[in-house]
Amino acid sequence: MLLRSLILIVGPMLLIAGSYCLTIGRELPQRSSPDSTTEPAGDHFDIESLQAGVEAGLAPAGRPRTSQPLTSLTLKCDERVRQLREKLLSTDRIIVRPPFVIAGDCTEAVLDRIYTQTILPTSRALRLAFFDKDPDEPVSILLFSSDHTYRDASVKFDRRSSAHFYGYYVRPERRILLNISTGEGTLAHELTHALAHFDFPEMPEWFDEGFASLFEEASFTEDELMLVGSSNWRLNHLLHAMKNRKLRSLEELITGRKVRSEHQAVDYAQARYFCLYLQNRGLLPFFYRRFRLNSDSDPSGLKTLCEVFNTTSLEEIDRDFRQWAIDLYQQEHLAARGSAP
Repeated sequence: MLLRSLILIVGPMLLIAGSYCLTIGRELPQRSSPDSTTEPAGDHFDIESLQAGVEAGLAPAGRPRTSQPLTSLTLKCDERVRQLREKLLSTDRIIVRPPFVIAGDCTEAVLDRIYTQTILPTSRALRLAFFDKDPDEPVSILLFSSDHTYRDASVKFDRRSSAHFYGYYVRPERRILLNISTGEGTLAHELTHALAHFDFPEMPEWFDEGFASLFEEASFTEDELMLVGSSNWRLNHLLHAMKNRKLRSLEELITGRKVRSEHQAVDYAQARYFCLYLQNRGLLPFFYRRFRLNSDSDPSGLKTLCEVFNTTSLEEIDRDFRQWAIDLYQQEHLAARGSAP
């Protein structure tokens, strides 16, 4: 009698509890498996998993991070490392940051700092403003920390003495060789050459040198998205040539296409400051892209410049450019006097 009473009392309670559990089981969302494409419901996040995802390059939590397949450029960089090793000293260091292979007698930490603080932001800013084609071949950047090691490397790699130069670029080998102890302005100059030759290989020498030398003295905007050239020591060469009536007209500089070896300093200065003149008027990126587009029919760039300024002759532009250079010198001179103690 007692057993029957227990069954009648406890039995219904067990049935209700079982039904409740089954109901709850259907309403709870199922946890997605690592390969599930279903978006999980709810707003609760596992912070450790999220942090792991950030540290793994934003890979989905729970999925193993897969390495990128070796690309053609990566393989070419590896081959370039092998070639450089044949001439570098055993104590020299090499780091690979495609498309760049960076080497020299600096520590790996210093090489990486130069890449992070100069090479990467410079190449990014130039690409944003000017270049549409990325390098498809390695660019070697050899950095040496003293004049002695720089000269030795120059002789070893190119059989040349570069005692009077801070650095240079060898176009056929896409290789930059620098004395980095003199500063990183030359690096920006030569890096501009290297990257521009992928994007605009037909660029004439007058513009190639003027464009590259513009960025040897430059600064980044606060967001590091733009590189802005500024005045430097080449202004003295430009003004001396103007004073002595030895400065060619802009048309002569442009149609000549090449820099004159006997007047290299003056031609570099004129080309650089004309690029600065274009930059300060907001015309340099437009001219660059327009010139690249028209290079087959206008290899010197003269016609494109006339189109940009809506003129048939550069005489008036040349006069304005020269006056601008004089005004710039006067502004700098006054600023220097004002800052003197």
